[in-house]
Amino acid sequence: MDQLEKNTNEENIISFLAYFNEIDKHFDKVLWEDGFSPYNEKIKKIAEWNYSITSFVRKHIYQLKNIGELRNFITHGIKSNWETFACPTDAAIDKLREYAEKITKPAKVLDLFRKKVFKAHKEDFLKNIIPEMKKNGYSNIPVYDENENFIGILNDARLLYWISDLLINNDYIDLGLTKVEHIQLQYNWKDYRFISQDTTIFEAWELFTQSRRTWGTLNVLFITATGNPNEEILWLISNGDANIIDDYLIV
Repeated sequence: MDQLEKNTNEENIISFLAYFNEIDKHFDKVLWEDGFSPYNEKIKKIAEWNYSITSFVRKHIYQLKNIGELRNFITHGIKSNWETFACPTDAAIDKLREYAEKITKPAKVLDLFRKKVFKAHKEDFLKNIIPEMKKNGYSNIPVYDENENFIGILNDARLLYWISDLLINNDYIDLGLTKVEHIQLQYNWKDYRFISQDTTIFEAWELFTQSRRTWGTLNVLFITATGNPNEEILWLISNGDANIIDDYLIV
């Protein structure tokens, strides 16, 4: 082994172990542990419960375990002159660096989502709101009262239920005079939630995933400063944005 190759191997081993330790210590922080549990045991605990990085760990659990195996092989096989039977490649270092970055500093929802929020008030006429929904593809409209308090959302499902009730009861109305407040805005559906701007992409993804697991109907996440519905909505994430989240989860 020439000196250049030896130096490269040494640098790669040092970088690999540094990124691994960064991940391992962050697992301790997430689990509120002192670092005494085996690495694979930490992965298992995080994957089985609901921590801030659980979704990412579940998606990459086999790769993370393989990283642990390589770490063990390296540390147990290193000789005093840094020679070893296993040396991580540059590609392996780059991959591990991405894992470390996303695990220890996951993107917040506002880092990836910048979707305009259209809102309505209960006194607005449907004849003005519905054309805007059609024209711009707005699917979930937050609705506020005269004091800017959140009172519910207007969407296709609610409009359909309202029209169905009219037809079933043989009710006829002048749509030109119908206001948003005439539509039932609150149902026993868990089709929207408010989250804070500090919510991570992993946590947002988990909310949609949990909804699908329980046959829920979560359609949209509204982002405010602290998750309070009466705060200004900064942006929103719809379930149609899953591809953006999936792209971020892929490493």
